[in-house]
Amino acid sequence: MTRIIKVVFIIVTGLFISSISYCETITIEELVDQYQHATDLQKRELETRFIGTAVTASGVVENVGEYNFFDINTDTGEKYYKVMTQQQETAGKTPYQVVFLYKNADRLKNVSKGFQMEKEGIIINIVDERLQISVWLYEDELTARDKLLFRM
Repeated sequence: MTRIIKVVFIIVTGLFISSISYCETITIEELVDQYQHATDLQKRELETRFIGTAVTASGVVENVGEYNFFDINTDTGEKYYKVMTQQQETAGKTPYQVVFLYKNADRLKNVSKGFQMEKEGIIINIVDERLQISVWLYEDELTARDKLLFRM
């Protein structure tokens, strides 16, 4: 009887711990600071953990334009619309930029330079550009084709 209780306790504890890690949340600033100070191996781990996760980000619009994404491995491409924000700094003084990707240009008709935006999106890429970290967010619903192109 005690052995059964121990086994049930171990299973329940394992499920609880795995559910905590599955529901892990992070702010964009925490992610950028962690990424900035990570080794290449740790960066890959952060990407694996957080790409596909929803996060809220904000910034002042620097530019809005077309972005043609093409994957040479699958010979497929798609047109998106990119909103680039001005460079910002985390509390830890790490410079970063948020890039929002959209499929529908109509959603961006009223967005202009200097516009302050705050949106929730799915992290699709994190790039260390040496002078800043760029975090790419996709705000529209991800289709199977989008996931293939973004390698998610």
